[in-house]
Amino acid sequence: MRLMLTLGDILAGARAATPAFERWLETASPELADQVRAAAEAEGETPARFARSAVAAFDRDADFQAWTRLTGRLHAAADPGLVCLEEMVRWRLATSRAERLEEAR
Repeated sequence: MRLMLTLGDILAGARAATPAFERWLETASPELADQVRAAAEAEGETPARFARSAVAAFDRDADFQAWTRLTGRLHAAADPGLVCLEEMVRWRLATSRAERLEEAR
């Protein structure tokens, strides 16, 4: 019998995974880990806090394309919580950069 996760389960898993996320990220994507640390420092947050706020911001502000990309990645994910968190953090990093560019205009 296969367990079906709900979106709420996945989001809860992403929130719960934030302490492990930083350790996992160091191994999985050192470049992304550096980006997260730099963005967190710029915003006066820890990387774990940055990741948690990425989940909240994504849930609140992500557009249809971002949700489609996320659900596509979750389909074959071995660890949906970490994949969800990674996608949300990448989205927040991209959104933060885009907002800064827009504000500079």
